[in-house]
Amino acid sequence: MDGQDPADIKMGNVDEEENSVVAHGTAILGIDPEGGEAVLFKDLEVTNSKVKLSAYLAIDGNLNKSIELGELTGTMGTVKSTVPLGTDTSPYNTVVLRDQKSKKKVAVIEL
Repeated sequence: MDGQDPADIKMGNVDEEENSVVAHGTAILGIDPEGGEAVLFKDLEVTNSKVKLSAYLAIDGNLNKSIELGELTGTMGTVKSTVPLGTDTSPYNTVVLRDQKSKKKVAVIEL
């Protein structure tokens, strides 16, 4: 995401507590240096490491109007979720983290 026009980057912070999960960090939607676009989670910290989280790019936090980005590969530090190639990301304004087991939203991050 380095080297791109900052106006093309969408970014938001997460600082949420939902049930037994606390999430902190920054989500950045931008161009992936490896091709296409990605959501990069920086300084991510999820307190319940037993939870398996999936990330979604959504319109107003609505999972019925979302694209699943897949399971997060980690819950600490920098984690990248790739956006499917060819996706028009312009209508999406939130990233949703959801517990795979309970299907409950853990965090909604406004971009």
